Amino acid sequence: MNDTDQRHRVVVLGAGGVGKSSVIKRFLFGAFTPEYHETVEDLFCRQYDISGSLIKVDILDTAGNIPFPAMRRLSISTAHAFTLVYSITNVDSYKEVKELWIQIKEERRDYEKIPVVIVGNKVDLENDRIIEKFDALDWVNNDGLKGRFVEVSAKTGECINDIFRILLIQANIPTVRQLEPFLKRRLSLDHTAEDEASDNTVDEEKKKFLRSRSLIRRGSKPKIKRSGHPGKNDCGIS
Repeated sequence: MNDTDQRHRVVVLGAGGVGKSSVIKRFLFGAFTPEYHETVEDLFCRQYDISGSLIKVDILDTAGNIPFPAMRRLSISTAHAFTLVYSITNVDSYKEVKELWIQIKEERRDYEKIPVVIVGNKVDLENDRIIEKFDALDWVNNDGLKGRFVEVSAKTGECINDIFRILLIQANIPTVRQLEPFLKRRLSLDHTAEDEASDNTVDEEKKKFLRSRSLIRRGSKPKIKRSGHPGKNDCGIS
């Protein structure tokens, strides 16, 4: 790597089935797949040339149920930023995020300097909501995470870009923060044109996208669908 190259790893953590992979794919590809595939661990990579500096952004998609605690500790110890995801329809996933934040504080002495965002996914299932937004805000504000919370929908794309905007705001690296304008264009690889809403465009973007490695092949299992009708929900960042 050249002296002007910079590499930054965003680790996405949360319980199984909360939509971590869907959030990542919505952000990177603008796509959503309703089928649930259990993730073991996947690493996605993108590169950006910002004012002559090569910015490499790795997004580590972790398993919801990591069988080996050492794997999670390694993920936490090597992260430059964290995205902690829960489902607004699942109280256990919310508790898991709180426990993950405690573990991060125990594992990383520099946790106060690390960009973090708490993400409440599945706002399209507003009618099935269990975790109230007010309660989540109360927790993040009282636990040193004020301004690091957003509710999103990986299914509809609502507020997905705000996850990464919040991380960039916290980054004190000038060249990294220069990436922020590209979020308005969904961080397209060529930074020149708006994405077209077509399957062909998604396929072309996937061809340009560099996927550096897949540590272990993902297994799959049938998704347990919840009943309910999507409801409307205002996007809020706090």
